[in-house]
Amino acid sequence: MSLFGDASAMLADFKLSAASAGLPVTARPKSKLGQSEEFKAFRGTYALRQLAVDLNEGEWRYFEGGARDVPLLLCLPGASGTAESMFRIMQGLCPKGYRVISAQHPPYYTVNEFVLGLDAFLDAVEASQVHVFGASLGGFLAQQYALHRPRRVTSLVLCNSFFSTEAFATTGGTIMTPMYQFTPGFVLKGLILSSFTSAETQGGANPHVADATDFVCEQLETMYQGDLASRLTLNCTPLDCAGVRLPSDKITLIDSLDKTTRPTELREDLYRRYSDSKQAQCRVGGDFPFLSVADDVNLYIEVHLRRQGLLVNKPQLDASAPSNLGGPDPAEVFKSNGAGSG
Repeated sequence: MSLFGDASAMLADFKLSAASAGLPVTARPKSKLGQSEEFKAFRGTYALRQLAVDLNEGEWRYFEGGARDVPLLLCLPGASGTAESMFRIMQGLCPKGYRVISAQHPPYYTVNEFVLGLDAFLDAVEASQVHVFGASLGGFLAQQYALHRPRRVTSLVLCNSFFSTEAFATTGGTIMTPMYQFTPGFVLKGLILSSFTSAETQGGANPHVADATDFVCEQLETMYQGDLASRLTLNCTPLDCAGVRLPSDKITLIDSLDKTTRPTELREDLYRRYSDSKQAQCRVGGDFPFLSVADDVNLYIEVHLRRQGLLVNKPQLDASAPSNLGGPDPAEVFKSNGAGSG
């Protein structure tokens, strides 16, 4: 089963629907998370910034928090995500002293374009090296950047991600991939929305998972045709990440154990490729655990960063004091939260 189903069949169905109705389907109701005081507080605290860094017609949309003298954690969303989708990571980590940027890249249709664009973006925000948290497609692109710019990527946290896009290229259709660029935006949104389980309407989803999915779907409506077309193109162009040279202790895998849109074989392939990496599981998290179980994911990220030597807001301790008083002990966190270590 593909993340986006059978693209050619879906495209035909949506074209037929559009021709008969003349309009896209009725907009979804506003999400609870999007209307929450928590999200309003985030928007009131962190300003949305836009930055053009290359000849691409689009701009990077991003939120930034934390001191600039701290190594950067860059958060990259998946094919359906916006910069807003990582807001709970920023709320959880920035007040502790971490520097975090949640970024939404402009339309890039090839990995090479993305790598060059990210080079320029990191130069603009004055980050010579970076830790990257990538979800789904964002995790794949993070691996590609680590492959092409090994000296610039300090570590990776991959959430519900994948090592190769071969499966998507097969089921999404390599013939269809060049057509995404010319497909109407509402059709592309329909392709992505169709991949999400409608369990929340059937009473079968965890309410936090359902709220997270609703929020992401709501944010999807703010994206332009070029954003969607480029992400679908990247997601369905056959490519893998063979050659990533980061040591295993520089990679953490975070995954939801419940139902997600990512095929099981892609999860297993990622774990096989990085078998010696640290592995953390969320028993219930859905496609967007960084929203649905953000406290768990933030803890895993913080433990990962501590393993890389990134310690912030740590109190001065007496030399005889236990070493873990400045924060959670990494081994205990992964052990006590149901996470396995590879």
